[in-house]
Amino acid sequence: MPASASESTSPPGDGDGNLVLCMVCAAPFQSMQDCLAHELLKHASKPQKQLRQRLNAITKIFNSAQSQSERHELQEALEKSKPGGHLHTVLNFFAIDLEKMKTCFGHVRNCIEKEMKGKVRVFPFGSLVTGLALKESDIDLFLEPNGNQPPLFHKQLYNKTTHFLRRSKCFADVFTIRHASVPIIRCKHQLTGLNIDINMSKPNGTYNSRFVGELMLRNERIRELSMFLKIWAKKLKLISHGGMTSYCLISLIIVNLQVNRIVPSIKQLQSLCPPVILSGVNFAYSLDLTPPITERLTTLDLLKNFFIYYSTVNFDKSLLSPFLGGCVDKETTLGIPGGFPEYDEQQKLVHDATGAPPDAFQLDRAMCVQDPFELNRNVAKSVSISNLFYFRQCLVLAAQACSDQELTSQPEKVYDYLLFGLADKLVADKIVADKRSEKAIPRKQQKMENVDGQPPVVEKTQETKVGEVGVYRAPLLERSHVITPTTNDLKCLRSVVLANKTENGQGIYYYWLVCYVDTIKDVLTQLYALKVELKESEEPKHYKWLISISYDTWTGRTFQRGAGQSFFAHQLQQTIEFTKTRMGNPQYAVNLRGYFSLQASEDYKELRLDVQPLQGDDLGLQRNSPLTRLFKAFKNLLGNY
Repeated sequence: MPASASESTSPPGDGDGNLVLCMVCAAPFQSMQDCLAHELLKHASKPQKQLRQRLNAITKIFNSAQSQSERHELQEALEKSKPGGHLHTVLNFFAIDLEKMKTCFGHVRNCIEKEMKGKVRVFPFGSLVTGLALKESDIDLFLEPNGNQPPLFHKQLYNKTTHFLRRSKCFADVFTIRHASVPIIRCKHQLTGLNIDINMSKPNGTYNSRFVGELMLRNERIRELSMFLKIWAKKLKLISHGGMTSYCLISLIIVNLQVNRIVPSIKQLQSLCPPVILSGVNFAYSLDLTPPITERLTTLDLLKNFFIYYSTVNFDKSLLSPFLGGCVDKETTLGIPGGFPEYDEQQKLVHDATGAPPDAFQLDRAMCVQDPFELNRNVAKSVSISNLFYFRQCLVLAAQACSDQELTSQPEKVYDYLLFGLADKLVADKIVADKRSEKAIPRKQQKMENVDGQPPVVEKTQETKVGEVGVYRAPLLERSHVITPTTNDLKCLRSVVLANKTENGQGIYYYWLVCYVDTIKDVLTQLYALKVELKESEEPKHYKWLISISYDTWTGRTFQRGAGQSFFAHQLQQTIEFTKTRMGNPQYAVNLRGYFSLQASEDYKELRLDVQPLQGDDLGLQRNSPLTRLFKAFKNLLGNY
């Protein structure tokens, strides 16, 4: 059966009926001891060790006098904020004076263009153009030759610019990075103290920055969202060497806005305007299709959506694509020929324009985030496995904080927690996890390095201390699991189904969805023997059922079947046995009632499963509740189908 592209993961635990998930490959285990042994043997200790090193470094940074002083200054500024002005206080506290940056750019541009006697033009890109500049931001410049210049001119331009900067009294600390994929010159502007990066070989950044800058101007809430997330990622060192870049973060923000139908896909934005081709890549767009954002949606709502969405994405299997406008399975999209026609076409155009075959998209990275325009560029290629672990934990804790009504009613405290208190929580969780792993590992294995994967993901119902705010609780309202077709699914359907079901003109993904929905119905009604009452239906894309049962039919199942026996027959045999032995047995009595929903994407390439408790049942999705256990067992069964 298809593997998940996204799911809400629960915290590791040895509680009855709760599987412990490997933090590297998400393999399920019945106990923490089995999981730790698996991690030691299968994955070694490098990612976990790097994660511990990262948390140790974060602890030192946040405990430093400079960080504590900065936090105190921000807290004082937040206390003085007027109602509704706390976010602006945070943004103004960390933002640079854009006018200062523009003045610096104007001076540098005039110096270079005058020195080069009109042979080049200087264009800004990066945070100066996007309007998302922080106090530590650099100024990024692109030098474009005027007119058609021979290839040798670029090397001469690089050398001449370097020589000019070194002899000028306006610049200091000039050094060159010649052998990077995009050679740059780095220097400091003496008058303002701002750092400058100069590139003269690749203008793509000017087009990307222009798009992001115009998008920020469409609505102030989009700019506030992006600015705060950049501050958040910088403070937690998510944007760092081995981590993500600012541009990667912006790409993630764009995808999240697209998923929430706030921004159309780049494919849609290019549909109503003539192409702007540069070396085979179309950088055209028109934001005229961008819908207005409803007034009731606040910037804090957008932040919450971002944190919750990415805390459920399975990055190992997913491609985040601003061009397509969402999260797709990377193997079925880029891993098989014809899965992404626009990508194939662009590769051909780039080859024709440059005379050399372009590099393929790097699918073998911890994260796959596609550039909005350059479809073969993975802007998350620098993210290591340990940094992805760390990113996920930050997302989970941030999602919890933004989901708590008591905390969000005190904006000065929620912003302080997200920027400073969250790191304290991560370190505290890590200490607890380390102690737990020491108890779980057998004595013989304790001589080896203790490994626990990553800090445990904390349930929204678990108590979480936020700085000095106290304790807050947030009931979990929904659990989700997103499924996408595997390559084997599609191969099977092409050979078996399409040969007999082509009369209505539907594609392969339609039949994948129909087959999967039928399978889910059979599992719920026949294998789990649930009472199922249809509440909503929009075939084949949407179903919502009220489910109920009075005894446990999901725990204790085995997946090793006899020779010649189908998986379904083996499971059905166990259901019959459970009905005989568990119905009326107090040991297996449960009171399970809730909603089970299916929602397919418009293109049938994704199926989202949701479980929700009944209205007013705040404990319905607690860690050991029957509904939670059923959903975990259900996902595990689908994975073994």
